Amino acid sequence: MGEREGGREGLWDRKAVRFAIGFPTLLAAGFVLAAFTFRGQVPEPVAWLWDADGGRAFVPFAGYLAGGGLLVVVVGIALCLQAGIQSRPAVSRKIFMAGGVGMSMFLVTVLAAGLMGQVGVKDAHMTHPDPIVLASGSGATVAFSVVMFMAFKPDERWSPRDEQALLDVLEPERARDTFVFWAHARSSVFVMLAVVGSQLSLLALLLSAWLSLAIALVGLVAASMLILRVSVEPERVTLAFMGLVRVARIRTPDVLRAGYGAVVARAYGGWGYRHRGKVVSALVSSGEAVDVLCRDGSRYVFSAKDPAIAEHVADVLGGAPAK
Repeated sequence: MGEREGGREGLWDRKAVRFAIGFPTLLAAGFVLAAFTFRGQVPEPVAWLWDADGGRAFVPFAGYLAGGGLLVVVVGIALCLQAGIQSRPAVSRKIFMAGGVGMSMFLVTVLAAGLMGQVGVKDAHMTHPDPIVLASGSGATVAFSVVMFMAFKPDERWSPRDEQALLDVLEPERARDTFVFWAHARSSVFVMLAVVGSQLSLLALLLSAWLSLAIALVGLVAASMLILRVSVEPERVTLAFMGLVRVARIRTPDVLRAGYGAVVARAYGGWGYRHRGKVVSALVSSGEAVDVLCRDGSRYVFSAKDPAIAEHVADVLGGAPAK
């Protein structure tokens, strides 16, 4: 790899960074410009927080636009910018880009619904967010996020495939025991979470836009706990949900015994990350898993894609001598 690629230009994907900054900024600017057309049709001040009886917290119209636009820009750039880091796995970058675009559009949808619900009303105390705007905007947000996930192609100068090819040539034995795999719940589980989460979020909007947003975030967190990335190396195995949140790192010299087989998630506290005493589990579903007992008495149980991979991981973990 050349010297330039080891510096800043090797760290960032310029095209992705330009989009990460430009899209949320233009989206926020478009919202502010469009909202000004309703300046004389909304009360002053306008509501930004609601309960079942109507508006309960208020800000000046200009503050609503400035605060909302700034929120869209900050959140959108913070998420989308992660997709420009070339050292991240490609799927992680795609998720960040789609998530950043989707969250930016969802925030604009909530802001627009709150404003449209106050058009033609003299007292903001008697208003609620417009459910039609929220529903149509949320649908467009989901659709556009999926399109962005499928369309975004991370620009990799030195990809994991290149690294693996070099490792195959220089150290074939190490290459055989160095790999990454993803384990995730069945697609029907994600569909169920999406349906339930979106419905609850829409219902909660009648009480508070922020409660609606909180429910949507809880749904995303729950879904992320059902996607596990397992990185295997001769020296260690690393577990990370969504490839981002590391929950365990198991050093092979510390392993006393490693096995594999079918498990029931309920026996370990359920799906997702669980830590009970010295037992740590990272299970995305019931089924094939790796069971590791360390010399200090701690135990790790984590999901595997299939029996062959589970056996391979167990062999790697059980093959290092104690130090």
